[in-house]
Amino acid sequence: MPNREDAWELLCEYTKGDSLRKHALAVEAAMRACAPRYGGPDADVDEWGLVGLLHDFDYEMFPSADEHPFKGANIMCGRGYSDRIIRAIMGHATYTNVPRDTEMARALFATDELCGFLVACALVRPSRSLDDMKSLRSRKS
Repeated sequence: MPNREDAWELLCEYTKGDSLRKHALAVEAAMRACAPRYGGPDADVDEWGLVGLLHDFDYEMFPSADEHPFKGANIMCGRGYSDRIIRAIMGHATYTNVPRDTEMARALFATDELCGFLVACALVRPSRSLDDMKSLRSRKS
């Protein structure tokens, strides 16, 4: 099974743009946070993180709906990624008709959208940053 370093190298091989790499890192962080909550105490946080990191790795080179994420799935299969990871990634694109039938797949679908939304919110602020979005900060009781 490939590790995070392998996954980062795969991402960088196919994704040259900074914004898509940052999106991958954001979704990875969100998926790592979701793992114990939705996957349970035995959830493999690293596996959930890899799903987030790699979900769009092929998008820059293969952006059309007839290629993404299908090309990526074939590439990942050839590099030893598990069917579980590949299936979760396939499910994040609604047009693949791959059901989101695991907690990991459902979390990827949600965190992908959420991370994109949060970045969009930040970009319309004068600071263009998440740092001054008070509604994102946890409140102390």
